[in-house]
Amino acid sequence: MRAHRAALGAALLLFGCGEASRGLCHEHLFVIARSKNANVVVYDAKVDPSGRLAEQPVSAYWLLDGDPARREELTTFEFNRAYGFTLAPGQEPDTYTLKFKAGHRRQATLRMQGGCPVVLVTIQGHLAVLKRIYVKSKEGGLIPKVEFVELFGEDAATGKPLHEKVAV
Repeated sequence: MRAHRAALGAALLLFGCGEASRGLCHEHLFVIARSKNANVVVYDAKVDPSGRLAEQPVSAYWLLDGDPARREELTTFEFNRAYGFTLAPGQEPDTYTLKFKAGHRRQATLRMQGGCPVVLVTIQGHLAVLKRIYVKSKEGGLIPKVEFVELFGEDAATGKPLHEKVAV
């Protein structure tokens, strides 16, 4: 029964159906799920009391088996090589450019949209609110080999679901 609840919790996180801590905003900016196990990397936004993005606006951490009660910080190696990011002021006021350490080719924009923090990326040629990333890897050796990455989001203009599979 515990395993069933953990799997259900992970599914709710991955599909953005968890209870939102900021009213109508999603609980997390986005999550990364992997083929290796049910652990997910969660990316959350920090907003100051005025409703603007905080000075250090993004945090990333593990939820073991997708269970919110089993939170663990990323190690320095994990942050620097696989799941980390850099943030720089964006081209527009009150935005940040987010670059993933593992995927330098694709960058994202962190901004407030409709009173909620979102990460915008291009998916299938459309500007999209990023919801989830899935990483398929082949285990073995010291470092797993990534076979492909899937991006899931919603069209920023229409809300239509978008998906793109990227070979690595």
